[in-house]
Amino acid sequence: MKLMTLMDDQASEHLGLYHEHGLSFYIETASARILFDFGAGSHTLDNARALNLPLSSVNYMVGSHGHYDHAGGYPALVRSGLRAPLVTGRGYFREKYAVSGIRMTYLGNGFDQTFLEANQIEHLECDGLLQLSGQCWVMNRFQREYDFETIPRRFMLGSSSATSPVSPHWQEDHFDDEICLIIRVRDGLAVIVGCSHPGILNILTGVQKTFDLPIVAVAGGTHLMEASDDRIRRTLEIMRSMGICSIGFNHCSGSRMSEIMSREFPDLRAAHLAVGDGLLIPEEEGAGAMDMQPT
Repeated sequence: MKLMTLMDDQASEHLGLYHEHGLSFYIETASARILFDFGAGSHTLDNARALNLPLSSVNYMVGSHGHYDHAGGYPALVRSGLRAPLVTGRGYFREKYAVSGIRMTYLGNGFDQTFLEANQIEHLECDGLLQLSGQCWVMNRFQREYDFETIPRRFMLGSSSATSPVSPHWQEDHFDDEICLIIRVRDGLAVIVGCSHPGILNILTGVQKTFDLPIVAVAGGTHLMEASDDRIRRTLEIMRSMGICSIGFNHCSGSRMSEIMSREFPDLRAAHLAVGDGLLIPEEEGAGAMDMQPT
């Protein structure tokens, strides 16, 4: 499996690439080419071209959840000619906001089902577990196993008619639409996450229970940038106890996670995946397709 970061908040040694608050990965496996999240705008497409990636051969475009920093770049990719099926969780197009006092900020993806229909794009929805290819799945609807993995209460679902925090149109966003990507690799599973709003440990535990295989690698955003040091430590301790040996974190993971990991968890192989950075993880040689059903 090869993973390349097309968008992240930080620049890498490749200073010819754009960086912005957002996330996008290009992923190649033996059975599929996948674009996972799309960044906040058209610079994701610019970076893909600068890296000479074969976007025209992408089989699936996977949207982890409906926030702008993961979805805003999608229309530019479609207008460039990409017509691969869009894979999301159910509820991807619900209007998402951040609400603080009397202020509300729209955080949604900026396009809707009408845009897909106008461009004749197939939309595949995951509501539990969905197999994309022989060795690739997406998954959502994660059980809340860890009570310390909380979602900031400012994240709300609403509608354009919502006008105040006490409006009946507001509803706490539990991010049931958020999906992760799961790839079978040589020694177990690699899990690709967008923002991990449901909780990175809740996600990983759900994957491990469903597949009954070890998770050997995790890449993406962990949403620990607002977490306390204690929560970060507990998260890393549990990830280590799960046998996860490679962590490619970025986007919303935060600088404290990086500092604590390097200082207190030197046994974990970890790297920040900035724009243009990648991972190469061996796949299972000669493995046949696995047919998984929701449990």
